[in-house]
Amino acid sequence: MLAASWVYWEGFTLDRRLVIGTGVFASFILLGDLLSVRINDQFTVGAWDIGLIGAVVVLGPTWAALAALPSAFVVGGKDPLRTVYELAHSIILAFLAGIVFSFASGPLLLAEPEFVTPILYGTLVAGMTLLVANEAINSLLMKVKYDQSFYETWKESWQPYLFSDFVNVLTAGLGVLALMSYGQVAAVIVVAGSIGSQALVYRSREQVKENRELRARVESLEQALTSSNTTFGTMVIRDLGARDGYTHRHAAATATYAADLAREMKLDEARVGRLRMAGLLHNIGLFGLPEDLLLATGKLNSIAQSRLAEHATRGEEALAAVPEFEEMASWVRWHHERPDGRGYPDKLRGPWIPLEARILAVAQAYAAMVLDQPSRPGMESTEAREKLSAGIDTEFDGVVVRALLRLLDTESEGYRRADDHRFVFPVPASKGDAKLDMPEMRAQDGLRQILPPNSQ
Repeated sequence: MLAASWVYWEGFTLDRRLVIGTGVFASFILLGDLLSVRINDQFTVGAWDIGLIGAVVVLGPTWAALAALPSAFVVGGKDPLRTVYELAHSIILAFLAGIVFSFASGPLLLAEPEFVTPILYGTLVAGMTLLVANEAINSLLMKVKYDQSFYETWKESWQPYLFSDFVNVLTAGLGVLALMSYGQVAAVIVVAGSIGSQALVYRSREQVKENRELRARVESLEQALTSSNTTFGTMVIRDLGARDGYTHRHAAATATYAADLAREMKLDEARVGRLRMAGLLHNIGLFGLPEDLLLATGKLNSIAQSRLAEHATRGEEALAAVPEFEEMASWVRWHHERPDGRGYPDKLRGPWIPLEARILAVAQAYAAMVLDQPSRPGMESTEAREKLSAGIDTEFDGVVVRALLRLLDTESEGYRRADDHRFVFPVPASKGDAKLDMPEMRAQDGLRQILPPNSQ
C-alpha cells in the first residue's frame, strides 16, 4: 500500500542513472547482509542499513526498495514465507524513510539541492526512522511468533547494539555528504569502507564474546575436575581413617595447622589454600599398603619401616597425576625431610626443602603428637611443644616451629589438642554432588580453599 500510494502521488521515473545506482546500492545492501553477525536464533546484526539509507536518499524509496530485493531473496533462501517477509520488510522500511526524507529533498540523483545542511539532517532523520521502524517490526514479529515481550526484545536484540546502529546512520550521512561534496567515487569509498569496518567491529566483538564464554566453560570444567579429584582424595583418606580411626583426624588437623601456619608466616591466600589441601591429602600414599602395617601397634622392623616410608613418594605420584596438584605433590614428597638431612625420601637439607614442605612437616608432626593413635594415646600439648622445641634446626625448621608456638600460645586448649570444631574432617556431600561438605569453602586460584568457621 505504501509503494502504491507513493507511485500514485509521485509517479515512477525510469532513468538509466537510477538503474545503475540501484545495482550499486543493491551490492552495498547485499554486502552488509552477507557480513552480518548472528546474535541469537532470530536476529543478525549487520551494516545493511547503511546501503538502504543511502539508496533512499540518492534513488528515492521506489528504487531503494528494488535495490533491497536481492538481499531479501538471499536472506530468505529456500523458505518462501521468510522471503516474503524480507521483501515486505524492506519495502516498508524504504518507503517510510523515503517519506521522511521527501520533506528535505527529492532523490539526489535527480534533484540538484542548493544547500547541504538540510540534506544531511534529512538523511539522519530518515535513517533514524528506518531504524525505529525496523525494531518495531522485529518486536512485533517476536511478540506474535514467540510471545516474547517488547521489553525482552529491547533488552536482548536492540539495546546492546544501539551505538552500532547510530554509527550506521552517521556513516550513511557521511556518505551522502561525500557524494554532494566530492562526487560519486568518494561516496562509494566512504560507504564501502564503513560497511567493511562495521563488519570487522561486529565480528571482533562477537569473537571476544565467544572467547569469554569458552574461557568460562573451560574454567568451569577445570573447577569441576579439581573438585572431583579433591573429593576422590578425601574419600581415600576417609577410608583409611575408617580402618585405623586416626588417619582422617590426623589429615584434618594437619590441614588446619598448616593453613594457620602459612597465614601466620604471611603467605598469600592462594598458598594458604594449597597448603590446607596438601595437609588434607599428605598421607594419601598410605592407600594400598597392607592393613596389618597400618594397624601395627608394636615397634616396626626395618622392612616394615621402609615400606611405611614409601607413602611419601606414593603420595607424590598420586597427586602429580592431577595437573592442579603437581606443585602440592612435591610438598607431600618432602614432608618428612629434615633440616639436618636425616629425613626421607631424598635426605634434603634445610634450604633445599621448600618452605611449604617444612610447614607440612611441623604441622603433621604436632598433630601426630597430640592426637590419639592406634598404638598410643596423644600427649599433652605442653609436652608436644617441648618436643618441637627440642627438634629445632635438626628435625624441624626453627622458623616454622616458632611460628606454631606463637599460634598455640594465643589459642584455646581445644585448638592445642586438635579437637574443636575447626578440626572436623570434610566428607563428601550427597550422591551426585561433586562438592565437599566442609565447614566453609572458598574458590581460590582454581582450587577450593577449605576454611573453618570464624577463621578469617
